[in-house]
Amino acid sequence: MIIRAYERRSNLHPYVILALYCCHTYLAVEIVLVLAAAPVQAIFGFEIEPQFNEPYFATSLQDFWGHRWNLMVTSILRPTIYIPIRCISANVIGSRWAALPAIISTFIVSGLAHEVIYFYFTRVHPTWEVTWFFILHGVCTAIEVVVKKAVTNRWWLHRAISGPLTIIFVAVTGDWLFFPQLIRNGVDIKVIEEYSILVDFVKVNIPLHLPLGKS
Repeated sequence: MIIRAYERRSNLHPYVILALYCCHTYLAVEIVLVLAAAPVQAIFGFEIEPQFNEPYFATSLQDFWGHRWNLMVTSILRPTIYIPIRCISANVIGSRWAALPAIISTFIVSGLAHEVIYFYFTRVHPTWEVTWFFILHGVCTAIEVVVKKAVTNRWWLHRAISGPLTIIFVAVTGDWLFFPQLIRNGVDIKVIEEYSILVDFVKVNIPLHLPLGKS
């Protein structure tokens, strides 16, 4: 449905296109990971853990990035970046606030990794927008942690409020810093074309009626 909607993008409001891009990013990554997991299951007989945990139900940035979005990357960055820096920081500033530099450092590393991915896609010099996207989210996540510690058991936003605010913040900052470099270099158009081909391939070659427990 998203791929078909792009055919009428000239008649769509920019906010609608932004929403489509956000959904497309999530679904595209999940589809690629599922297709990559299928041969593993067929050859070795075990299932790879899901890499997303319903990120659209996130109630905070900490929940979104730490427990719901691209869990494979989270499981890599946590032992390699977050935990070591948290241990070092605990010796310098104490255990209470040691998580803050660890959080920001983890997001910086993720941002730099995305710069490499963007360079692969665009073959142009980095503009550092995507790095700033992750730095912004790292700082905001750290602030969120501080606020949670300060207001514990005294005041708390209901998930009906915090959930939409989280998703809106991710979408708006994504439109500001995450997508522009890709759009300027026409990567979005190429991705749309490639996923149109992928969708057609999947529809033709992968049976829709799977046994229960295999869907």
